[in-house]
This record gives sequence, structure tokens and C-alpha cells, in this order.
Amino acid sequence: MNPFVDAEEFSDEQLMEKYQQGDYMAFEALYLRHESTVFTYLNKRMADSSAKEEIFQNIFLKLHKCKHLYNSEHLFIKWLYTISRSELLDFCKKKKMKTIEFDESLYQDSQTPKAEINLEDYKNLSDKEREAISLKYLSDEDYETISKKLNTSTSNARKLISRGLKKIRIKMTGGTDE
Repeated sequence: MNPFVDAEEFSDEQLMEKYQQGDYMAFEALYLRHESTVFTYLNKRMADSSAKEEIFQNIFLKLHKCKHLYNSEHLFIKWLYTISRSELLDFCKKKKMKTIEFDESLYQDSQTPKAEINLEDYKNLSDKEREAISLKYLSDEDYETISKKLNTSTSNARKLISRGLKKIRIKMTGGTDE
């Protein structure tokens, strides 16, 4: 019998409430649900794999130690993100690593014209991928708005954009489609 089957019926917030009440299987379900998200967050910010692993463990240890502080009126994923960010910054401070905020304007040269891409030139894009990329980068829409306009989930909107960008990159670099 799979103990996680029932976990599918519960939201993150409900699972966290169960965990606060002593249901350790709820923690297991939350961990399995979000371990890849947390690791992806760290992968985008750290190169050192041993540092990432240490921070990753600290994040879930802090979640466990501070479970009593969680308020189910707030989204669990935002609370987890706050813990993740806090642990990353604490680690960097402890190791005396410097961090800076990314400022896109520092990397834009006003003398260099911006490349314009006509999405219609990319026949390898599906209509949904083309529309999702257009909404994201030409209309500057957020993923939630894109998902509503495309009548799909937010995670699927992200996937459509990611796949579409990969296809564009392949075409621009002369690679082959898979």
C-alpha cells in the first residue's frame, strides 16, 4: 500500500497542518512534492554542489524546526521559498561570499540594437508555444495571465515557453530538433 496516495488529495497547506499535528507522512509528502523545486532554486544560484547539498538539507531541517510557525492562511510554497532564500543568504554570509542583485540595466548597451525575432519564422514552434512566448516576452505578461489566456495550468505555460525557447535556440545555433 502506498502511503502517499492520500497525499494527492491534500493541498500543501493542508499537508503542513497535518504535519504540525504530528503526521510525519505529511512531511514526507511535502518533501517529495517540493524537493526538485528547492534543488532547482539552488542550482540557479550556486555552482558548488556540496554547498547546494548542505543548504538543501538546512532548508528542510529549518522547515522541520519551524513547523509551528507556519500559518495556513499563507501559501506553503511562499513560506518554503522564504526559508530557502534565508538559508541561502545565511550560508553565503557564513562563508563570506559576496552576493549582488542582478541589475539588467547594467548589461544593456544603448548603442547596441536589440535583436528582433519574428516568431513566425520558426516553423518548429507549435501555435501554443508561439503564443506563450509572445505573451511572455513581447507583451510582458506573467505566467498566471498566460495560463489563463491559453486555458492551461501555470506550470504548463512555463513548459510551453521553455520548450519553445529551446526550439528557437536549437534553430539559431544550427542544431537539430529532437
